[in-house]
Amino acid sequence: MSTRQTLLTTLTVLVVGVAVAAPTMAASVPGSRGHWGAQNAFRVSLGEFEPRGESQYWADKAIDFTGDVDGFSDLIAGLDYHRFITQHLGVVASSTFFTGDTDQAYIDFVDEGGADIFHTTELEAATFQLGVLFNLTRRDRAVVPYVGAGGGLTYWTLAEFGDFIDFGAANPEIFNDHFEDDGTTFGWYWQAGAEFPLAPNLSGFVDGRWTRAEADLEGDFAGLGELDLSGRALSVGLTFSY
Repeated sequence: MSTRQTLLTTLTVLVVGVAVAAPTMAASVPGSRGHWGAQNAFRVSLGEFEPRGESQYWADKAIDFTGDVDGFSDLIAGLDYHRFITQHLGVVASSTFFTGDTDQAYIDFVDEGGADIFHTTELEAATFQLGVLFNLTRRDRAVVPYVGAGGGLTYWTLAEFGDFIDFGAANPEIFNDHFEDDGTTFGWYWQAGAEFPLAPNLSGFVDGRWTRAEADLEGDFAGLGELDLSGRALSVGLTFSY
């Protein structure tokens, strides 16, 4: 089973397990609902991020090389701080980190021995964002659905390393190299999820987040257009309230 399939299976089991067990756990923990009056909370999460890949860079890659943007789907980790103003409304400072890579080969060219010419493409993105979160029920319920939105900075790095073809030479040659560009851009997100009390000052949650961000490629990738950094993530995690 691949890493992606393993992660999706784990996420499914956790989501179903927490959803089924949450009402029982909340009812069996004395005073658990009273701690939902806490104004501060930290959340940690782990999930899968799927890049959207709708920009010139991704489109050009699909023409010349094997694989597609789906190959970059990989783990995403998150850390949030929540400050609740009311039972329903809170402000959020959040950070996520994602890294994904895939091997790609030229579609129409092979080396002299007939073997594929491969390179690795790697994308890293870290976000630092501010937003608001709105609980659709009071926080003392067994299940607390919520929605939220916000925006902030995305720090990204794109790298390609391995074997490439120099089509500018009189006789095209294969060479090994490393190309890289990085930068900072503004992005925004919206999210929806649900939280489930597990114990005093502790709850689990399932969260879906959709992000939108784009950056102009420069440096080693100058002239290749925009890089779409958008995507969607499904995560599970724990909330510690105080």
